[in-house]
Amino acid sequence: MSLITRCPACGTMFKVVPDQLRISEGWVRCGQCAEIFDATANLQEPEATPASAPAPVAMPVPAGTGAPVAPQAPAMPQVPVTSQVSVTPLAPGSAVPAPVPVALRAPVAPEGPDSIAAPPLYPWFPSEVQDSQLQRESRIEDEEPDLDSVSFVRHARRQAVWRQPLVRVLLVLVMLLLAGLLALQYAVLERDKLAAVQPALRPWLQLLCGPLRCEVRPPRQIDAIVIDSSSFSRLRSDAYRLGFSVRNQAPLPVAMPSIELTLTDSQDQPVLRRVLAPADVGAAATLPAAGESTSSVALAIAANGSGNRIAGYRLLAFYP
Repeated sequence: MSLITRCPACGTMFKVVPDQLRISEGWVRCGQCAEIFDATANLQEPEATPASAPAPVAMPVPAGTGAPVAPQAPAMPQVPVTSQVSVTPLAPGSAVPAPVPVALRAPVAPEGPDSIAAPPLYPWFPSEVQDSQLQRESRIEDEEPDLDSVSFVRHARRQAVWRQPLVRVLLVLVMLLLAGLLALQYAVLERDKLAAVQPALRPWLQLLCGPLRCEVRPPRQIDAIVIDSSSFSRLRSDAYRLGFSVRNQAPLPVAMPSIELTLTDSQDQPVLRRVLAPADVGAAATLPAAGESTSSVALAIAANGSGNRIAGYRLLAFYP
């Protein structure tokens, strides 16, 4: 027995059966709007259907008839006659047998691959709900590839932008510009060492330093400077002479360092400290590669009692 329920959201009517409602506890999903509602609370009165005519029954065959007579076909195709009754003639004077009823049963589908039908996707929903649900899922499946394809196309377009010839040319120009700026920065920071290693670059480096207000000088490498020998002698009560030799251990010319002279007393405490620039000792501003420079300078110390306390000295090479 089929019942009719109505969706309270969109008003669509569906056929349902009590077994399906019992399995789903009365809850169904509308195939049009996907609304879930209680079908038992929205049942509708079914339309009156005409009563089916009774199936005809074969009548008894009178005696003396030669051939068997098949019964009439049923009026309703839902209950076709599957067997026929045959009648045999009777001898004279014998009793007439009772009429044989015709056995009625539902048609049996023939066995074979064609008779196997796929089970319904949603057995607890009516066929209309199943069809609507399948259509809705089909639309969703059709839309999902579109979304994926859109995102894929966007990603492909972004990747394709960098493969265009004009974009590649611009990228190469930008890379060359950045490389040139990096080389320019290195040349400015290491200008002294570059000029010492490659003297031919000195004019170009000086030209580069013009607008930047920088100078090209001999490189400073204090770890390559060694004071080989030194001497400190007293000439008069207030006059002294300092002599020292400075050697360059680097394979390139370096700047001549300044010399710090510290005079100490008998307790090795500083009494007087003086800084001597290369110009003060008559030395050149550049010390040749693996070269040596010897200098000597006379020093005058005021007669305030400091000279009587001088007992030693220390020398230190440094770059101011």
